[in-house]
Amino acid sequence: MKKVTLGLLSLSLLWLSGCALLEETTNSLNYAEEATAYVNDLNLFLEEASTLEADELRTELENLQTTITDFIDIDPPTIAEDIHEELKSRSEQLLDTTNDLMNQGEVTVEQLKDTELYRTIENIQSLQNQIEQLEL
Repeated sequence: MKKVTLGLLSLSLLWLSGCALLEETTNSLNYAEEATAYVNDLNLFLEEASTLEADELRTELENLQTTITDFIDIDPPTIAEDIHEELKSRSEQLLDTTNDLMNQGEVTVEQLKDTELYRTIENIQSLQNQIEQLEL
């Protein structure tokens, strides 16, 4: 009887650890997809920003602020905590830059180009390889 109970207990523990591993893998993949989508959104903003008029640019900056805030608030899986902290730090810099721009009143492409916004987004893009490693 003890052997059967011990065997069932062992199988239960093995099954539970397998479920936890599967959940962590799923969470890592989901995070990698969210982080990739975030970086793609930043890239799209850079591509489109130079063609926008002041009112459109202001609207897109507001959308960008929401995107940044939403990403910062993500709860990453354990395996992605380090990369998320790096992305979060750079994203907070980006958010500060966008807040400064928005507080200046009318926003122009020239003002945008004079900020750290482009460089900060490029710094975030440089983390793409680390994000892709989470998907493997």
